[in-house]
Amino acid sequence: MSQNKKKNNKTGIIIFLLIILVAGFIGYEMYFTDNSSGNMRGGFPGFDEVETSYAVYVEDVSYSSMTNYLEFNGDVVASKSIDLYPDVSGKLSNLNVSLGDYVTKGQVVAQIDPSQPGQKYSENPVTSTIDGTITSLPFDIGDTISSTTVPVATVGDLQDLELESYISEKYISNIQLGLDAEITFEAYEGLVFSGSVVEISPVLDSDSRTLEITISLDDNDSNVVKSGMFGSIKLITEVKDNVISIPSSALSTGNDGYFVYVVSDENTAVLTNVETGLEVDGRVEIISGLNEGDKVITRGQSMLQDGSSVKITEK
Repeated sequence: MSQNKKKNNKTGIIIFLLIILVAGFIGYEMYFTDNSSGNMRGGFPGFDEVETSYAVYVEDVSYSSMTNYLEFNGDVVASKSIDLYPDVSGKLSNLNVSLGDYVTKGQVVAQIDPSQPGQKYSENPVTSTIDGTITSLPFDIGDTISSTTVPVATVGDLQDLELESYISEKYISNIQLGLDAEITFEAYEGLVFSGSVVEISPVLDSDSRTLEITISLDDNDSNVVKSGMFGSIKLITEVKDNVISIPSSALSTGNDGYFVYVVSDENTAVLTNVETGLEVDGRVEIISGLNEGDKVITRGQSMLQDGSSVKITEK
């Protein structure tokens, strides 16, 4: 009997505890449920619910300039380069110059002996037709030279250099004479040379689908740039002044196109539709939708909705 009594006591205690637990749960639900008088976060009746504020970064809208450009590479060449051919075929009997020598117009650079077995002829001089530097001497004395195939020498005006480059077909609508260029070389880190488009080929290369263009090298007064060097070219294709631009990170896409969030005077996020234009270096031109002085949210907008409360975070 005593054992049964103990079991009954344990059962009664368990039932009693369950009743208390259920009653407490029901009371908790009733206590924290909103009613007509309004209950509050934290479980205290009579208080209004606390609204969540999102921390955001902003940028003040202002006017600035935007520059669009193309980047490609090019080879440095002499702006004027002439191949020198002999008037007759024969053996190279004499070279009067060395590679890198400066020559003047009319100066004899080589002599060709057109003589053949049993026939003796006077040597034929090869003269330079321009002032410049000997950039190529492909033959040695005694070599047989044709008057039409390979030149005896090449003379270039190395005081006036330019870059030859090739532009992909999809960009040719952006190319025109006179466009400014910024030119850099790995050998001279930090130096930027200026130039401009001085020549555009009238036809595209049918194999590579590229257009050849020539860019001047305007400020090589110290002659540090040499013919044959490889340069990086930044060609300025468009400059827009007094435009509004924002970071690309501020821009979102919706059913009605692009939009941004602007912080109102009440520190709420206002969804604002915008029309975009040029996009360069991580910034987007805004054609309409924003005004100078607007505070555009640039970071932290992923959880926002129109009207969300926000708190501006200083950078």
